[in-house]
Amino acid sequence: MPHSRFFVTGLALAGLLGLGDLATWLFGVGGDGQPPAAAAAVITAIGAVTLAGAVLAWRGRRGGLIAVLVTRILSALATVPAFGDDGVSTANLVLLAAGLVLTAAAIVLLWPSLRRPAATTP
Repeated sequence: MPHSRFFVTGLALAGLLGLGDLATWLFGVGGDGQPPAAAAAVITAIGAVTLAGAVLAWRGRRGGLIAVLVTRILSALATVPAFGDDGVSTANLVLLAAGLVLTAAAIVLLWPSLRRPAATTP
């Protein structure tokens, strides 16, 4: 069964955001305005689960799609406290806000794919 454009776009966005979460461990640990190592480890794990879920979702697994949606929501929730922290630079806040907008777009694009097709009688 071919994938819809919405599904492909949403999954691509989620995958890119998952890669961004993985990059948190490489580039964003311990500096001024950066998350502590424990938070970066959790964000990295969320990114890894997003990518694994994206592969499964692409193959048609409903559980993979659910994993992508849940991890994207958790990742978005993990960034919210940064907006109340005075130590976070404006550049990082702009990146976090862009990530939240892209996360919302990915969720909106993927959510309709959760619906199961209606049962048909032969």
